[in-house]
Amino acid sequence: MSFQYAKQRIIKDISIDDERIQVTGYIKSRINNNQIIIDDKTGEINVNLVSLNDFSFKENDLINVIGDLEFHSSGEKILNAEIIQDMKKLNFEYYQKLYQLKKDLK
Repeated sequence: MSFQYAKQRIIKDISIDDERIQVTGYIKSRINNNQIIIDDKTGEINVNLVSLNDFSFKENDLINVIGDLEFHSSGEKILNAEIIQDMKKLNFEYYQKLYQLKKDLK
């Protein structure tokens, strides 16, 4: 388990240089007991839940996932979740606008 800073990302901005990130999005589907797909309206990413003991979220819940990235030769990106936070009170539209403003200022 890594303890370095997790960069805030939207899925379309994830790059090969990213190691540890946090992504906020909606649970699109559950693949099995150990994997879900989240969607942040810019793309989708598979999230590996193996290191979590309790996962009580369901489809369409808004969550923030913090973890390490894994890149496969096929181009698939997998986020190995270490922390999942409930974000149901977040105004997701404003969150995305703020993310874009911060990105444009860099």
